[in-house]
Amino acid sequence: ALAPAAAAAPTRLAASLDAAEEVPAPAGVAAGARGTFTATVSSGRAPRLAWRLTFRALTGPALQAHVHLGRPGVAGPVAATLCAPCASGARGSVAVSRAVRAALRSGTAYVNVHTAANPAGEIRGQVGLAVNGLLTLGQEVPRPTGTTGGTGRFTGRLTGRELSWTLTFRRLTGRALAAHVHLGRRGVAGPVAASLCAPCASGAAGTVRLTAAQAAALRAGRTYVNVHTARNPAGEIRGQLSAG
Repeated sequence: ALAPAAAAAPTRLAASLDAAEEVPAPAGVAAGARGTFTATVSSGRAPRLAWRLTFRALTGPALQAHVHLGRPGVAGPVAATLCAPCASGARGSVAVSRAVRAALRSGTAYVNVHTAANPAGEIRGQVGLAVNGLLTLGQEVPRPTGTTGGTGRFTGRLTGRELSWTLTFRRLTGRALAAHVHLGRRGVAGPVAASLCAPCASGAAGTVRLTAAQAAALRAGRTYVNVHTARNPAGEIRGQLSAG
């Protein structure tokens, strides 16, 4: 008899919440009002969303938080209730439809937190695919010279075609002159898809907009990030990216 097929891995999701993304614009919100949402959504015919939500500096208690359907800049209907009321650090699991799962994966869903002062929503964040990569010298092609311990980490979120990113690194042979997202499978050197920073400091962060083909390559595991130095201008450390 054939062995049962292994279940597909859940999709990892993330969002950063702030008042600037909320529609309509909230009132009286402190500049430091922020939130984070991390989650996984399961595969299969009956998806579940396992989530964690943090927030700070709101105008008052968080009365509730939801997943909504909607593109950036558009207010949309509630797709799932996360908590009511909510405490920072809350976590849970909720059933969602396959249509909502598709929206979460495609960047057409968002999370927001409601307060008494802003009942329509005080902070909001578009949900995207969590992106990660561990950079090492052993992955770089061609192999770098003069270094034995350089490492780095790339974390980000792909929402549609927009990639928000943070890059850290240490023990390079010298100053990081540039860092890029490249197209390419593991073990193959490929062309630059997007420039991240030039020069770069560890902890650098930003947002780049990819083409549809570049975003598809990222989702398929066919992109990598590398950091360039004067000693290794073709790249000193590199990490293949995984999304979702």
